[in-house]
Amino acid sequence: MLESQFEKYLIGDANITSKTKAVNSRMSKARAVEEYLSESLDVIVQDDMKMYDALRRIKQNMNDGNGSYSNSLRKYYSFKNKHEFPRIVDFERKNGL
Repeated sequence: MLESQFEKYLIGDANITSKTKAVNSRMSKARAVEEYLSESLDVIVQDDMKMYDALRRIKQNMNDGNGSYSNSLRKYYSFKNKHEFPRIVDFERKNGL
């Protein structure tokens, strides 16, 4: 993960109001996702099917009730790909899953 660049991206995100607390929380969650999946977020967000699988694994196994872990991964996807990853249901519909 490109930590310093991602942190700058989050700081510049107008949707994040509490810069210090929210940015630190998302960075921590992103690191936890990377550790849990044993794979760099850079590799995951390069492939939409890997992204989909990662989001499903996070939801099933990381106690992601409030969506904070998946949100961090989605933010990283947006940071790297310059667009948002679709909702799971939309991705499944589009890909016949």
